[in-house]
Amino acid sequence: MQKVHQGESLKVWVERALCQGAELCVEASGAVFATDDEYVSFVKLAGDGAPTDSAEHAVVVPDEHQDDVRVAAQDCPAQCIRIIE
Repeated sequence: MQKVHQGESLKVWVERALCQGAELCVEASGAVFATDDEYVSFVKLAGDGAPTDSAEHAVVVPDEHQDDVRVAAQDCPAQCIRIIE
């Protein structure tokens, strides 16, 4: 897997309707992802109540978490994690 160079802009969002609740994203990048009471993933960097379920609401990923977010997207069995560069 290619490492992201620091300073490159990377945004992420989760297509929640596709999420199967495997929580592999939380294992790969718990600083960025969490799951709700129904085990549906969301981007917790957005803050309380902020939507992260569409490209227009994608969240900028800090440099130190970009590689982990890429692993989470790659490993997601539902392929519901969307990355925008």
